[in-house]
Amino acid sequence: MPIFRKNRNRPKPASYEVLKNNVDYGTRSIEQFPRPYSCQLTPYREVDFSGRTKRAAQAVVPFLLGPCKAIFIGDVATGKTSLVNRFCHETFHDHYAAAIGLDFEVERFQILKQSYSLQIWDTKGHEQFQCIAQSYYRNTNTIVVVFDMTRPQSLTNGKRWLKEALRQNSGPVLKFLVGTKKDLLNNQALCDVELEAIKMAYEINAEYWPVSARTGENVTDFFRRLTALAFDHSVQRAMDTNDTLLQTTGNSLLNLYFLRKEKKKKKFLKCFNCTIN
Repeated sequence: MPIFRKNRNRPKPASYEVLKNNVDYGTRSIEQFPRPYSCQLTPYREVDFSGRTKRAAQAVVPFLLGPCKAIFIGDVATGKTSLVNRFCHETFHDHYAAAIGLDFEVERFQILKQSYSLQIWDTKGHEQFQCIAQSYYRNTNTIVVVFDMTRPQSLTNGKRWLKEALRQNSGPVLKFLVGTKKDLLNNQALCDVELEAIKMAYEINAEYWPVSARTGENVTDFFRRLTALAFDHSVQRAMDTNDTLLQTTGNSLLNLYFLRKEKKKKKFLKCFNCTIN
């Protein structure tokens, strides 16, 4: 049997290792509907998952729902990457090297014991990358406008970023306005900034959240709220349209549900002497 000697001059293949972080993956399991930062600062009045969502989750084990595509937009250095990394990896760094185009993360949740994925598209705020980012705005479920609470101009610019994103999406989308670097402001400065942020949130019909990636304040609560709302809206939209957003695996129980619904409707429309089933 031939013996082969290892070529030590040959370059080693890239190796990958699990990130050593302190992420509590229990936060990816949602059974109770998460609350907003403030009930007065949200256009989404749901206090619980809809009855139809609950019935679908209980009746079908499991079903596959298309992932939620959430894009994070805003000026450069507003803290988008820090916010995403704090949630996904429970890490924070003072300085991040600006990437070209966008970063991409996928977080998997269990909502009402059903699998659901959140795709996080961290678009870069550099003007020269805006044309690149626009190609990734399409087919978005959720838009998160991020601004730096220490830079009021970034809040004003948020309207322009939102307008560009909405131009690529004709359907309904969830909208959030997120202020970062909350920990850097004193109480008075925070109140002044929040008054303007709340005013803008009302104007663009978005839910408002102040967060701090450095301390982690409100970060996990915000992502859980976003994902639960997206899940609830996606299930209801799928049941309304009976399209491919909702597909079953194994026994087609959900298809059976729609089939019975269709048959019942047809039964009422059928004439008395009709012999067609």
